[in-house]
Amino acid sequence: MTTVRGILFGAFVTLALGGCSGATQAPAAEPPDPLALTPIVDRNPDPGVVELDLEAKETQKQFGNTPVSRVWSYNGTVPGPIIDAKVGDRLIVHFRNALPEPTTVHWHGVRLPATMDGSLAMQHPVMPGGTFTYDFVLKDAGLFWFHPHMRTDVQVEKGLAGVLRVRGAAEPAADEERVLVLDDVRLKDDGTFPTFLDDTSKMMGRQGNTLLVNGVVDAAITVRPGAAVRWRILNVANGRFFNLRIPGVKWRVLGTDGGHFAKPYDADRLLVAPAERYDVMFIAPSAGTVDLVGEPYDRGHDSGNDPPVVVARVRVAGAAVASPKLLPTEFPATARRPDGPADIPFVLDEATNAAGELEFTVNGAAYPKVPTVTVQRNVARILEIKNLSEMDHPFHLHGFFFQVLSTNGIPTDDDRLVAKDTVVVPMKSTLKLATVFDEPGMWMYHCHINEHSEGGMMGEIDVE
Repeated sequence: MTTVRGILFGAFVTLALGGCSGATQAPAAEPPDPLALTPIVDRNPDPGVVELDLEAKETQKQFGNTPVSRVWSYNGTVPGPIIDAKVGDRLIVHFRNALPEPTTVHWHGVRLPATMDGSLAMQHPVMPGGTFTYDFVLKDAGLFWFHPHMRTDVQVEKGLAGVLRVRGAAEPAADEERVLVLDDVRLKDDGTFPTFLDDTSKMMGRQGNTLLVNGVVDAAITVRPGAAVRWRILNVANGRFFNLRIPGVKWRVLGTDGGHFAKPYDADRLLVAPAERYDVMFIAPSAGTVDLVGEPYDRGHDSGNDPPVVVARVRVAGAAVASPKLLPTEFPATARRPDGPADIPFVLDEATNAAGELEFTVNGAAYPKVPTVTVQRNVARILEIKNLSEMDHPFHLHGFFFQVLSTNGIPTDDDRLVAKDTVVVPMKSTLKLATVFDEPGMWMYHCHINEHSEGGMMGEIDVE
């Protein structure tokens, strides 16, 4: 055991040796990376099992220069920890709820048994002081995340979001790799969260006044000159769409959600809606500091007039990479699912109910009054998502991937077919999605602007 006396003696010896000719001092430790996500301890020695403890609890966090905020966290950090695993691993999560209200853990984008999905369609809430063990096999590579599926507009906003990274057998090679969790929070001057939402927040989703990258305000991301940089980007914000650009840098867009594009493409801008993930690479500049900018994006109700924001600074530093890794140019192609008439129509809209309250609806009703859709297991289905509203909605389907076959009748190019679980349905547009419901149970679908799902834009699919 180290004692105070031992520490003082060690400090004296270090000072004494430092004054002696020829003495060798240990090199200074690297400063901690403020953007590093906290790894979670795997307590199981079996290489095919990842077993861990996860606790939702209240803690404190300071966002920039505002007073300290009371936040809700997984294992004491905001964002929560990162779980690393590989395809085929069994994931066992011993969850404990130390919050003052019920909650669950939803494994966003993960294909798993319905009883493990964390939605109230199949799981009772985990009450304060209660526990639940999530136990399932990871079928797919990709970047996924976990968050509550109760009062999501409040619980996610307060900090409950963590990362699940599942690696495949052939990961793209990069000189540097990061996971970037993009978020924003709405804070009052005293560091507290507003209790009531204004009309704009109800309509557009709560858009914060404090931007975060991995929980850090005014984040600085360091890259080495000339490095082939891989960023895996996740948007956990309640309502903000991040329309990303680095001036002078082209993104090589490798994939999204649960898969890679057959032909990765280059883009100046990258739109990441709430709950979406993107896998991108780029070659770092040779010198200097550039901004990662969030540019205006018109997602409805004059939002295109919002000013641009600096999401983070990208700082080029360190030894240059003489021979950077090559950016990927192709991945295995995804077979197109058969097209056909839509047999599951969903119409998204917004309305004012009899009480004068704003509601977001599916097929003219607000959850829980949205009729359940019943489908047979292992039968290919075509979903038609028609958005009649004056704004974009990120549509999320629990438990299954889908392909976007067409947008407004225009077929998706074969090279852009990819496994999605969350997709932006633009205002006044119609998407056709193809999937196979191969796991029985009751499954949720909803808009992933959290204020919209809590405001009624949500429903259930019963797979028999």
